[in-house]
Amino acid sequence: MYGRADKLLHRIALGSPALLEATFDIERALHGKQLKTLEIRRPVFIAGLARAGTSILTRLLHAGGDFAAPAYRQLPFPLAPNSWARLGGKRHVEARERGHGDGLTHDLDSPEAIEEVFWRAFEGNRYLKRRELLPIAPEKATLAAFRDYMRLVLLSQGGTRYLSKNNNNILRLEGLASSFPDAVLLHPFREPLQQALSLLTQHRRAVALAAEDPFRRRFMSWLGHHEFGADQRPFRFDGAPEPGEDAGHVDYWLRLWDAVHRALLAAPAAVQERQFFLDYDALCAAPRVYGPRLAVMVEAPIDPSALRVADRREAVADAGLLARAGETHARLHARFRGVFG
Repeated sequence: MYGRADKLLHRIALGSPALLEATFDIERALHGKQLKTLEIRRPVFIAGLARAGTSILTRLLHAGGDFAAPAYRQLPFPLAPNSWARLGGKRHVEARERGHGDGLTHDLDSPEAIEEVFWRAFEGNRYLKRRELLPIAPEKATLAAFRDYMRLVLLSQGGTRYLSKNNNNILRLEGLASSFPDAVLLHPFREPLQQALSLLTQHRRAVALAAEDPFRRRFMSWLGHHEFGADQRPFRFDGAPEPGEDAGHVDYWLRLWDAVHRALLAAPAAVQERQFFLDYDALCAAPRVYGPRLAVMVEAPIDPSALRVADRREAVADAGLLARAGETHARLHARFRGVFG
Protein backbone atom coordinates (compact mmCIF):
# COMPACT_ATOMS: atom_id res chain seq x y z
CA MET A 1 0.00 0.00 0.00
CA TYR A 2 2.93 2.35 0.71
CA GLY A 3 5.68 3.33 -1.70
CA ARG A 4 9.03 4.84 -0.78
CA ALA A 5 7.74 8.42 -0.65
CA ASP A 6 4.73 7.37 1.43
CA LYS A 7 6.96 5.56 3.89
CA LEU A 8 9.16 8.62 4.29
CA LEU A 9 6.15 10.87 4.89
CA HIS A 10 4.74 8.46 7.48
CA ARG A 11 8.10 8.25 9.22
CA ILE A 12 8.26 12.04 9.49
CA ALA A 13 4.62 12.57 10.45
CA LEU A 14 4.03 9.65 12.81
CA GLY A 15 7.51 9.26 14.26
CA SER A 16 7.51 12.56 16.15
CA PRO A 17 5.08 13.16 19.04
CA ALA A 18 5.98 16.85 18.91
CA LEU A 19 4.92 17.09 15.27
CA LEU A 20 1.73 15.18 16.00
CA GLU A 21 0.86 17.63 18.79
CA ALA A 22 1.64 20.57 16.51
CA THR A 23 -0.71 19.33 13.79
CA PHE A 24 -3.41 18.81 16.42
CA ASP A 25 -2.97 22.31 17.83
CA ILE A 26 -3.26 23.83 14.34
CA GLU A 27 -6.35 21.76 13.60
CA ARG A 28 -8.03 22.82 16.86
CA ALA A 29 -7.26 26.46 16.15
CA LEU A 30 -8.67 26.28 12.63
CA HIS A 31 -11.93 24.62 13.68
CA GLY A 32 -12.36 25.88 17.23
CA LYS A 33 -15.71 27.61 16.66
CA GLN A 34 -17.22 24.59 14.94
CA LEU A 35 -16.00 22.22 17.64
CA LYS A 36 -17.85 24.15 20.32
CA THR A 37 -21.15 23.42 18.59
CA LEU A 38 -20.60 19.67 18.26
CA GLU A 39 -22.20 17.47 20.91
CA ILE A 40 -20.59 14.15 21.81
CA ARG A 41 -23.55 11.84 22.33
CA ARG A 42 -23.32 8.23 23.52
CA PRO A 43 -19.95 7.27 22.04
CA VAL A 44 -19.11 3.59 21.69
CA PHE A 45 -15.68 2.30 22.73
CA ILE A 46 -14.91 -1.26 21.61
CA ALA A 47 -11.98 -2.41 23.72
CA GLY A 48 -10.64 -5.66 25.07
CA LEU A 49 -8.10 -8.25 24.02
CA ALA A 50 -7.41 -8.70 20.32
CA ARG A 51 -8.90 -11.55 18.26
CA ALA A 52 -12.37 -11.34 19.81
CA GLY A 53 -14.20 -9.97 16.78
CA THR A 54 -13.45 -6.31 17.43
CA SER A 55 -12.92 -5.49 13.74
CA ILE A 56 -16.15 -7.14 12.59
CA LEU A 57 -18.14 -5.53 15.41
CA THR A 58 -16.73 -2.12 14.54
CA ARG A 59 -17.71 -2.54 10.90
CA LEU A 60 -21.20 -3.75 11.78
CA LEU A 61 -21.84 -0.69 13.93
CA HIS A 62 -20.21 1.70 11.48
CA ALA A 63 -22.29 0.40 8.58
CA GLY A 64 -25.59 0.58 10.44
CA GLY A 65 -25.43 3.69 12.60
CA ASP A 66 -24.60 7.33 12.05
CA PHE A 67 -21.09 6.82 13.39
CA ALA A 68 -17.82 8.53 12.64
CA ALA A 69 -14.63 6.55 13.30
CA PRO A 70 -10.91 7.03 12.67
CA ALA A 71 -9.76 5.50 9.39
CA TYR A 72 -6.59 5.01 7.35
CA ARG A 73 -7.55 7.99 5.18
CA GLN A 74 -6.50 10.23 8.07
CA LEU A 75 -2.89 9.01 7.86
CA PRO A 76 -0.20 10.16 8.08
CA PHE A 77 -1.72 13.15 9.96
CA PRO A 78 -4.46 11.48 12.04
CA LEU A 79 -4.71 14.36 14.51
CA ALA A 80 -5.61 16.79 11.72
CA PRO A 81 -8.32 14.86 9.85
CA ASN A 82 -10.06 17.91 8.37
CA SER A 83 -6.95 19.74 7.16
CA TRP A 84 -5.36 16.59 5.74
CA ALA A 85 -8.59 15.73 3.90
CA ARG A 86 -8.19 18.98 1.94
CA LEU A 87 -4.44 18.71 1.42
CA GLY A 88 -4.30 14.99 0.67
CA GLY A 89 -7.13 14.95 -1.82
CA LYS A 90 -9.55 12.10 -2.41
CA ARG A 91 -7.08 9.25 -2.64
CA HIS A 92 -8.34 5.85 -3.76
CA VAL A 93 -6.90 2.47 -2.84
CA GLU A 94 -8.53 -0.80 -3.84
CA ALA A 95 -9.77 -2.89 -0.93
CA ARG A 96 -7.37 -5.68 -0.07
CA GLU A 97 -7.04 -8.37 2.55
CA ARG A 98 -5.42 -7.09 5.72
CA GLY A 99 -2.17 -8.55 7.02
CA HIS A 100 -3.94 -10.82 9.51
CA GLY A 101 -4.74 -13.29 6.72
CA ASP A 102 -8.25 -13.80 8.11
CA GLY A 103 -10.22 -12.87 5.00
CA LEU A 104 -11.21 -9.38 6.15
CA THR A 105 -10.50 -6.67 3.60
CA HIS A 106 -10.01 -2.97 4.20
CA ASP A 107 -9.52 0.27 2.30
CA LEU A 108 -8.78 3.87 3.25
CA ASP A 109 -12.29 4.43 4.63
CA SER A 110 -12.63 1.29 6.73
CA PRO A 111 -13.01 2.17 10.43
CA GLU A 112 -9.74 1.25 12.09
CA ALA A 113 -7.71 1.49 15.30
CA ILE A 114 -6.02 4.81 14.52
CA GLU A 115 -7.11 6.61 17.68
CA GLU A 116 -4.19 5.33 19.77
CA VAL A 117 -1.89 7.75 17.94
CA PHE A 118 -3.55 10.52 20.00
CA TRP A 119 -2.78 8.79 23.30
CA ARG A 120 0.78 7.96 22.27
CA ALA A 121 1.43 11.60 21.39
CA PHE A 122 0.01 13.05 24.59
CA GLU A 123 0.63 10.39 27.24
CA GLY A 124 3.01 7.91 25.69
CA ASN A 125 5.76 8.71 28.18
CA ARG A 126 3.44 7.67 31.03
CA TYR A 127 1.97 4.35 29.88
CA LEU A 128 4.04 3.23 26.88
CA LYS A 129 7.08 1.48 28.30
CA ARG A 130 9.76 -0.28 26.31
CA ARG A 131 8.48 -3.77 27.12
CA GLU A 132 4.96 -3.33 28.54
CA LEU A 133 1.88 -1.09 28.65
CA LEU A 134 0.79 0.37 31.99
CA PRO A 135 -2.75 1.20 33.11
CA ILE A 136 -2.91 4.89 34.05
CA ALA A 137 -5.37 7.67 34.85
CA PRO A 138 -5.17 10.18 31.97
CA GLU A 139 -4.48 13.80 32.81
CA LYS A 140 -7.53 16.10 32.82
CA ALA A 141 -5.98 18.24 30.09
CA THR A 142 -5.47 15.15 27.93
CA LEU A 143 -9.09 14.08 28.36
CA ALA A 144 -10.23 17.58 27.36
CA ALA A 145 -8.00 17.42 24.29
CA PHE A 146 -9.37 13.97 23.47
CA ARG A 147 -12.90 15.39 23.44
CA ASP A 148 -11.74 17.84 20.79
CA TYR A 149 -10.08 15.03 18.85
CA MET A 150 -13.38 13.15 18.83
CA ARG A 151 -15.17 16.30 17.63
CA LEU A 152 -12.62 16.72 14.85
CA VAL A 153 -13.35 13.17 13.65
CA LEU A 154 -17.10 13.86 13.80
CA LEU A 155 -16.60 17.08 11.87
CA SER A 156 -14.48 15.44 9.19
CA GLN A 157 -17.05 12.71 8.47
CA GLY A 158 -20.32 14.40 9.29
CA GLY A 159 -21.29 11.73 11.82
CA THR A 160 -23.30 12.29 14.96
CA ARG A 161 -21.74 9.60 17.16
CA TYR A 162 -18.13 8.63 17.74
CA LEU A 163 -17.06 5.00 17.34
CA SER A 164 -13.75 3.77 18.71
CA LYS A 165 -11.95 0.50 18.13
CA ASN A 166 -8.95 0.61 20.42
CA ASN A 167 -7.88 -2.27 22.66
CA ASN A 168 -5.45 -0.04 24.55
CA ASN A 169 -8.42 1.83 26.00
CA ILE A 170 -8.63 -0.89 28.65
CA LEU A 171 -5.67 0.95 30.20
CA ARG A 172 -7.76 4.11 30.79
CA LEU A 173 -11.38 3.00 31.25
CA GLU A 174 -11.99 5.01 34.42
CA GLY A 175 -10.96 8.23 32.68
CA LEU A 176 -13.20 7.49 29.71
CA ALA A 177 -16.16 6.60 31.94
CA SER A 178 -15.84 9.81 33.94
CA SER A 179 -15.45 11.98 30.83
CA PHE A 180 -18.28 10.33 28.88
CA PRO A 181 -20.95 9.23 31.38
CA ASP A 182 -23.28 8.05 28.60
CA ALA A 183 -20.62 6.03 26.78
CA VAL A 184 -20.92 2.34 25.86
CA LEU A 185 -17.80 0.38 26.85
CA LEU A 186 -18.10 -2.81 24.82
CA HIS A 187 -15.78 -5.71 25.73
CA PRO A 188 -16.04 -8.68 23.33
CA PHE A 189 -14.50 -11.96 24.45
CA ARG A 190 -14.16 -15.53 23.22
CA GLU A 191 -13.55 -18.92 24.79
CA PRO A 192 -10.06 -18.54 26.32
CA LEU A 193 -8.13 -21.33 24.61
CA GLN A 194 -9.51 -20.45 21.17
CA GLN A 195 -8.75 -16.76 21.59
CA ALA A 196 -5.29 -17.55 22.93
CA LEU A 197 -4.58 -19.78 19.94
CA SER A 198 -5.73 -17.04 17.57
CA LEU A 199 -3.43 -14.57 19.31
CA LEU A 200 -0.51 -17.00 19.05
CA THR A 201 -1.16 -17.54 15.33
CA GLN A 202 -1.32 -13.81 14.66
CA HIS A 203 1.80 -13.20 16.72
CA ARG A 204 3.82 -15.66 14.66
CA ARG A 205 2.42 -14.26 11.43
CA ALA A 206 3.16 -10.65 12.43
CA VAL A 207 6.71 -11.52 13.48
CA ALA A 208 7.34 -13.12 10.10
CA LEU A 209 5.84 -10.17 8.18
CA ALA A 210 7.95 -7.68 10.16
CA ALA A 211 11.08 -9.67 9.34
CA GLU A 212 10.23 -9.36 5.64
CA ASP A 213 9.43 -5.64 5.87
CA PRO A 214 11.01 -3.64 8.75
CA PHE A 215 8.78 -0.66 7.92
CA ARG A 216 5.77 -2.74 8.94
CA ARG A 217 7.10 -3.11 12.49
CA ARG A 218 7.73 0.62 12.81
CA PHE A 219 4.32 1.42 11.30
CA MET A 220 2.52 -0.82 13.82
CA SER A 221 4.45 0.77 16.67
CA TRP A 222 3.63 4.29 15.46
CA LEU A 223 -0.05 3.34 15.53
CA GLY A 224 0.33 1.94 19.05
CA HIS A 225 -0.43 -1.67 18.05
CA HIS A 226 1.45 -3.90 20.45
CA GLU A 227 -1.08 -6.74 20.77
CA PHE A 228 1.22 -9.17 18.95
CA GLY A 229 4.16 -9.18 16.57
CA ALA A 230 7.77 -8.10 16.72
CA ASP A 231 7.00 -5.22 19.11
CA GLN A 232 4.47 -7.08 21.28
CA ARG A 233 4.13 -5.59 24.76
CA PRO A 234 1.78 -7.12 27.37
CA PHE A 235 -0.75 -5.13 29.36
CA ARG A 236 0.58 -4.81 32.89
CA PHE A 237 -2.29 -6.28 34.90
CA ASP A 238 -1.95 -8.63 37.86
CA GLY A 239 -1.09 -12.11 36.65
CA ALA A 240 -0.03 -11.02 33.16
CA PRO A 241 3.15 -12.45 31.60
CA GLU A 242 6.32 -10.63 32.49
CA PRO A 243 8.12 -8.68 29.76
CA GLY A 244 10.53 -10.94 27.92
CA GLU A 245 8.64 -14.17 28.55
CA ASP A 246 8.27 -16.56 25.63
CA ALA A 247 5.26 -15.46 23.58
CA GLY A 248 5.72 -18.45 21.28
CA HIS A 249 3.61 -20.76 23.43
CA VAL A 250 -0.14 -20.74 23.98
CA ASP A 251 0.33 -20.59 27.78
CA TYR A 252 1.67 -17.03 27.44
CA TRP A 253 -1.52 -15.91 25.72
CA LEU A 254 -3.74 -17.81 28.16
CA ARG A 255 -2.13 -15.97 31.06
CA LEU A 256 -2.59 -12.67 29.28
CA TRP A 257 -6.22 -13.53 28.47
CA ASP A 258 -6.97 -14.31 32.09
CA ALA A 259 -5.16 -11.26 33.50
CA VAL A 260 -6.90 -8.84 31.13
CA HIS A 261 -10.39 -10.18 31.70
CA ARG A 262 -10.01 -10.41 35.47
CA ALA A 263 -8.93 -6.77 35.44
CA LEU A 264 -11.96 -5.81 33.34
CA LEU A 265 -14.29 -7.69 35.69
CA ALA A 266 -12.76 -5.88 38.68
CA ALA A 267 -13.20 -2.39 37.23
CA PRO A 268 -14.46 0.41 39.52
CA ALA A 269 -18.21 0.84 39.93
CA ALA A 270 -18.29 3.91 37.66
CA VAL A 271 -16.79 1.81 34.86
CA GLN A 272 -19.02 -1.19 35.50
CA GLU A 273 -22.07 0.99 34.98
CA ARG A 274 -20.93 1.59 31.39
CA GLN A 275 -19.43 -1.87 30.70
CA PHE A 276 -21.03 -4.48 28.47
CA PHE A 277 -19.36 -7.86 28.06
CA LEU A 278 -20.19 -9.44 24.71
CA ASP A 279 -19.75 -13.18 24.25
CA TYR A 280 -18.65 -13.18 20.61
CA ASP A 281 -19.01 -16.96 20.36
CA ALA A 282 -22.64 -16.73 21.48
CA LEU A 283 -23.28 -13.84 19.10
CA CYS A 284 -21.95 -15.84 16.15
CA ALA A 285 -23.84 -18.97 17.18
CA ALA A 286 -27.17 -17.15 17.55
CA PRO A 287 -26.96 -13.89 15.58
CA ARG A 288 -30.74 -13.61 15.18
CA VAL A 289 -31.10 -13.72 18.96
CA TYR A 290 -28.25 -11.54 20.16
CA GLY A 291 -27.82 -9.23 17.15
CA PRO A 292 -31.10 -7.35 17.77
CA ARG A 293 -30.34 -7.12 21.49
CA LEU A 294 -26.91 -5.66 20.76
CA ALA A 295 -28.54 -3.17 18.37
CA VAL A 296 -30.89 -2.00 21.13
CA MET A 297 -28.02 -1.65 23.58
CA VAL A 298 -25.88 0.50 21.29
CA GLU A 299 -28.87 2.29 19.76
CA ALA A 300 -27.86 1.47 16.18
CA PRO A 301 -29.13 -0.98 13.56
CA ILE A 302 -26.98 -4.06 13.03
CA ASP A 303 -26.91 -6.59 10.19
CA PRO A 304 -25.39 -9.71 11.77
CA SER A 305 -25.11 -11.60 8.47
CA ALA A 306 -21.36 -10.85 8.31
CA LEU A 307 -20.70 -12.74 11.54
CA ARG A 308 -18.92 -16.06 11.24
CA VAL A 309 -17.88 -18.74 13.68
CA ALA A 310 -14.14 -19.42 13.70
CA ASP A 311 -12.94 -23.01 13.32
CA ARG A 312 -12.11 -24.64 16.65
CA ARG A 313 -8.60 -25.93 17.17
CA GLU A 314 -6.95 -28.16 19.72
CA ALA A 315 -3.74 -27.50 21.63
CA VAL A 316 -1.92 -28.66 24.73
CA ALA A 317 -1.94 -26.02 27.46
CA ASP A 318 -1.24 -25.88 31.18
CA ALA A 319 -4.15 -27.50 33.03
CA GLY A 320 -4.03 -24.99 35.87
CA LEU A 321 -4.14 -22.06 33.45
CA LEU A 322 -7.06 -23.61 31.58
CA ALA A 323 -9.01 -24.10 34.81
CA ARG A 324 -8.36 -20.56 35.99
CA ALA A 325 -9.28 -19.08 32.60
CA GLY A 326 -12.38 -21.26 32.56
CA GLU A 327 -13.54 -19.72 35.85
CA THR A 328 -12.96 -16.25 34.43
CA HIS A 329 -14.84 -17.15 31.26
CA ALA A 330 -17.81 -18.33 33.33
CA ARG A 331 -17.89 -14.97 35.13
CA LEU A 332 -17.72 -13.11 31.82
CA HIS A 333 -20.54 -15.18 30.39
CA ALA A 334 -22.64 -14.53 33.49
CA ARG A 335 -22.17 -10.78 32.98
CA PHE A 336 -23.11 -11.23 29.32
CA ARG A 337 -26.27 -13.17 30.15
CA GLY A 338 -27.20 -10.62 32.80
CA VAL A 339 -27.51 -7.96 30.07
CA PHE A 340 -28.35 -9.92 26.91
CA GLY A 341 -30.56 -12.59 28.49
